[in-house]
Amino acid sequence: MELRADFSTGERIRHFREKRGMTRAVVANLVGYSSDWLKRIEAGQRGVSIPALVRLARVLKVDDLSELINGAMPMPVSAWEGPAHPAATAVRTIVGETRFRLARTDTAAPDVQELSSRVRRAWQDWHSLADNHSVVASVLPALIGELERSAIVLEGAMRRAANAALASAYGLAQHLAVDLVEPEIGRVIADRAARAAQAADDPVSLAFGAWTHGHVLRSVDADAALRTVREAATELRRHMEGDNDAAGLYGSLCLHMAISAAYQGRDGEAWQLWDVADEVARNLPNGYFHPQTIFGSSNVDIHGVSLAAELRRFGEAVARAERIVPGEVPSRERRGRLYGEIAAGHMQRRELEDARRYLELAYVESPEEVPFSPLTRGVAVELVRTSRGGLKADAVRLAERIGVLPAG
Repeated sequence: MELRADFSTGERIRHFREKRGMTRAVVANLVGYSSDWLKRIEAGQRGVSIPALVRLARVLKVDDLSELINGAMPMPVSAWEGPAHPAATAVRTIVGETRFRLARTDTAAPDVQELSSRVRRAWQDWHSLADNHSVVASVLPALIGELERSAIVLEGAMRRAANAALASAYGLAQHLAVDLVEPEIGRVIADRAARAAQAADDPVSLAFGAWTHGHVLRSVDADAALRTVREAATELRRHMEGDNDAAGLYGSLCLHMAISAAYQGRDGEAWQLWDVADEVARNLPNGYFHPQTIFGSSNVDIHGVSLAAELRRFGEAVARAERIVPGEVPSRERRGRLYGEIAAGHMQRRELEDARRYLELAYVESPEEVPFSPLTRGVAVELVRTSRGGLKADAVRLAERIGVLPAG
């Protein structure tokens, strides 16, 4: 297969893989993902994060990332070595600071209620602030350290409460890790979240642990993610009567399963699960949203966009997106991702000005996420590559702001 100028990122990865005489399974294993993950990337069915792209480049002996994404400017792999965002350092600190010494018991007993409040505030900051990555990264390592100690020195119900807060904190750390660090670091964090949830030994914490673990597991084995989350949802359903947050978490698990089913092309099952989540949202109080997962009516609608896009129905994805009122989405981070998905849908339909406009909105909402998201970076690169005239100049300026192209 000859390398052509119009090749997508997936086609370029396949070209260099075959040029090196490497099987898909070997390359995927060296990068740290499954063969199915790489197959979907090569087929153009999913994006690839910058950390994963850098690892692919190294395995395939490609020195310039622009060769894989057909960028307009050189992007040497060496430029991506080391943390590109301070949050990456915080995530690595969380994973790296495992201490093998006795926890001190001669200090004041931990205040689990206060620590839990700090975890809740960190989640609020994640969803409400433009600089959410920086703010959360500044508090999370120390907070997790305090909760780890609490889970050791406390007993009984207080220890379980500390573990519940720790599972939530690790769930937030996993969100922080996405697209910023190596996939194995994200897996370590998800595993710690799962262990804390198990130690908390309550249905809501267990369900939240499954929700967190499932996000990482999906990239390796979507079917296993679906089974894990379904088991947690089945158990949680027995305990959610009269508890809005438990019901909201159950709805989140249904949406999680819907996306996992869509990853495997299981169209009917994906939409059936989405329908269940939609019914749960309608039965919750008007304006409700889950404090961690942001489950609610608007989030169900957003997942409808994601499902349509994942199932390659880009026209339907755009149509669904246009019916959503962004101001009703209670998370700035989630609004940014919504705008990014709309931009990608317009890009697939070659509606370039609309794609640029929504990409700009995504960047305004989530300036710390858009530069690292494979979806939005891909849209930025494609806009520069395919635009002409004044639109190309606008696309180049936006790509420079996002960081796809060097400024100047």
